[in-house]
Amino acid sequence: MTTIRVCLIIAALASAALVLPGTGTAPDGGSYRPVILVESDLGEGPPVDYAYRNFSTIVEILYETESAHSDIAKVYDIGDSWEKTEGIADRDILAIKISDNVDSDEDEPEVLIMALQHAREWPTSEIALQLIENLTDSYGSDARITWLVDNRETWIIPVVNPDGLEFAMTYDDMWRKNRRDNGDTTYGVDLNRNYNGSENGDPLGEWGGVGTSSDTEDYTYCGEYPFSEPETQAVRDLVKNHSFTVAIDFHTYSNLVMWPWGYTTDLPPDSEDLARIGHELAALNGYEPDQSVGLYPTTGDSLDWLYGSADIFAFLFEVGEGPDFNPDGRETVLEQIAENIPPALLLMEIAGDREERQFDINHTPLDDALYSDAGFEVDANVTAARGVDTSSLSVAYRIDGGSWVETGMSKTTGNDTYSGVIPPQSGGSVVSYYVIARDEGGVGLTSPRYAPYDVHTFTVIDDTEPPVADAGLDATITIGASTIFDGSDSTDNVGVSNYSWVFVYNGSTVELYGVSPAFTFWTEGTYDVTLVVTDGSGNSDSAAVTVEVMDGAIPEFSHVVVPVMAILAMLVFTRFRIGRDRRREVG
Repeated sequence: MTTIRVCLIIAALASAALVLPGTGTAPDGGSYRPVILVESDLGEGPPVDYAYRNFSTIVEILYETESAHSDIAKVYDIGDSWEKTEGIADRDILAIKISDNVDSDEDEPEVLIMALQHAREWPTSEIALQLIENLTDSYGSDARITWLVDNRETWIIPVVNPDGLEFAMTYDDMWRKNRRDNGDTTYGVDLNRNYNGSENGDPLGEWGGVGTSSDTEDYTYCGEYPFSEPETQAVRDLVKNHSFTVAIDFHTYSNLVMWPWGYTTDLPPDSEDLARIGHELAALNGYEPDQSVGLYPTTGDSLDWLYGSADIFAFLFEVGEGPDFNPDGRETVLEQIAENIPPALLLMEIAGDREERQFDINHTPLDDALYSDAGFEVDANVTAARGVDTSSLSVAYRIDGGSWVETGMSKTTGNDTYSGVIPPQSGGSVVSYYVIARDEGGVGLTSPRYAPYDVHTFTVIDDTEPPVADAGLDATITIGASTIFDGSDSTDNVGVSNYSWVFVYNGSTVELYGVSPAFTFWTEGTYDVTLVVTDGSGNSDSAAVTVEVMDGAIPEFSHVVVPVMAILAMLVFTRFRIGRDRRREVG
């Protein structure tokens, strides 16, 4: 293995938020603590063995996880192994549920992940354990993990075949089946041939068909009847009591990601969606995507039954390139773990929208900005193949880490563009926000994707530039005139938020507010009026204007009284002349 290859492994671990397995007990009773490989580990010589966890250690890990993360993790006993049903051993089939509000059955997409149906495929349990550790230990610190735990109900069964695992680790590392005593000196049923076929009405997909054997000694022996084994019954009952939308069944080996059908080359009803998702998952672990039948035809496997009976988009991962089902090279196992965590997390996301119809929020995050009395406008282009539920559009924001508040968004003149406004905030405030949308199919989306654990943030910059006050022109009026002050020519770099006009009238201080308030003076005199303008950051400036009030009955009288008297005098004089002239004519 080259240094580049090691770097890729470490990078994969980091990109998957992967935490390496902690201290545990090896199958031989010894203790171990895996560490990340360094270049010095890769010299010539035999590989460093990977210490697989046996069943008792896995049980301890599950209950320790529940104890350490009781708010998000809970262990369920979903059934017994065959040897427990016979009183030979005491092994339960355990599933761990990981979700916020773990004790409640919420209306969230449910995910099923299974491992070790075949006793010799030990890396699969290690992948399941690592996924459990990631989801619990990274909760609250990793945005994506936290979002997944809060928005999904994930059930993980690290060991479907407890008896087989213990036998394989103790006596025969190539053992595949469970440990049923078939009564003819042979043991075991292939659990992944014991499910009830495709249940889609096609006789070719029924249990006991292609890819199985009725020979009890054969490693693909399918059992006496469908779900004859308590292990597959446990899986069946869990599935029937839940509404899983997606599932993964981990196996080794072949570097494959597969989907139904496994019994025929005919395409399933959801072939387009299954193939698309399969290719997306395979792109993350580098495996070959293919319909399950492409490896070899099978019936009675979990993949076809999960899809055909419960409408679960199920995927089977054949982990590793082989030829070992349980490789002992430590770096090999770590690589297999690392490369399969990312597709598992992706499928958990896809669980909420298996069709993956186009749904996008395009938003340019706001930069740090000066205070604005108009607030801060948040624009987003929202498009959805199923249509946008406009009533759901909103901007969630909080100030300096406080409580979240939502404000609605409305459509602007631009196509598919919606706008909301975060109210004005004082200088120095840190504003966190994200955009919320939902399409007409009920699928939710945020920007950023994993809000509120990943958010957009900007800081309101302190405004130190004061405004410039302009109180308008001096005025001369008469008593009783209504004076309108005018501060509209005042300016500020981000806008004036307050106008205050102050003067003394009849021995008392008068204070008016607004850009153009009015006041009626009934006492003559000269009044000095001061305007103080303030912006949202508290910066201010002042200017003064003088109002001179003159004596007069009404404001208009001084302007009209002389012309009116002159006109009246002229009318009287004219009337007198006309009357005198008429009298002369008569006389």
